[in-house]
Amino acid sequence: MDANTPINIPIRLEQWIHDNYMEVETIIIDARPILDATGFDNLPEWEDWGADFIAEDAQKIGLLKMWSGPFTVELFNCDEYPDYLEWRKTHKTVEGAAEHILDLSKKELLWRIEETKKQLDKYVSQYEALSGENPRQTSGTALVGRLLV
Repeated sequence: MDANTPINIPIRLEQWIHDNYMEVETIIIDARPILDATGFDNLPEWEDWGADFIAEDAQKIGLLKMWSGPFTVELFNCDEYPDYLEWRKTHKTVEGAAEHILDLSKKELLWRIEETKKQLDKYVSQYEALSGENPRQTSGTALVGRLLV
């Protein structure tokens, strides 16, 4: 184990169907940047189920797609994690980890802004196309007393 070894953690994305959950897909992420930026005393144990922060942070920095449903962080299925914990015992603080996470967060936010702008441009084009076809129906004053078909 060294400072560049990836820590590949499976994250199972799920959805609720009635009173049960169903697996949608499992995505494996390299959680190294998140773990390196986490204080040693706050790292979960290998068998710990309380590692949701890994998936939440992974969404914020673009390592995991945005997901509004339930999920499970499967640390117990990550072979590298026990070795990583041992490595971190002698490397309590990882130099540059906080800056790296900040950089990844900024890049992800810029990407989301660009995607949002593209979506907005698409909606504006659709609106303009509809407005050009029937301008009377898009004016708030022209709608009074008229049926829209």
